[in-house]
Amino acid sequence: MIIEESSPGRSFLARLDHGAEIIGQIADVARERRIRAAAISTVGALTRADLGFYDQTGQEYRVRAVEEPVEIASCTGNISLLEGEPFVHAHAVLADSSGRVLAGHLVRGTIFAAELFVQELAEANLHRAWDKQTGLKLWSDMQPQGVGR
Repeated sequence: MIIEESSPGRSFLARLDHGAEIIGQIADVARERRIRAAAISTVGALTRADLGFYDQTGQEYRVRAVEEPVEIASCTGNISLLEGEPFVHAHAVLADSSGRVLAGHLVRGTIFAAELFVQELAEANLHRAWDKQTGLKLWSDMQPQGVGR
C-alpha cells in the first residue's frame, strides 16, 4: 500500500474549450498551472467519447467508441506525474439521449461543453511507473519533496 498525506492547495475552476479533446485539455490546465497532484471533477457534455475497460487477464484496455452526443453525468479522477508530465486518470459515467448509461475509463472525448474543478494536493508527490503485477502505470514510491519540481 502507498499512502501520501497532503493538505489542500489551490482550487481551480475552468470552462474547457468546445471541440477540444477533454483529457488533453485537463492535462494542459495542469501543465499551465504547474499542478503535480490533484483531484478532479468534470460535468458537461461530449460530442463523442472513447471509454475503456481494463482486461485484467490480458493486461490491456478494451476501448469502445461512443459515437453520439452524451452528457457527462459524472467524471472524477486525479492528476499525477508520469515521466515528469501531468497524467490525467479519469473515469466517467455518460448518459445518452435515452438515458442509457455508459461508464468506464475515459480515454478521450470531444468537448461540447465542460466545466472542470481541480483541487490541488499541495504537498503530494504522486508519480506513476509501470507496475509488473497489473501491467498498469500506477502510483509508485513517492519521491521526496522538491524532487522534479
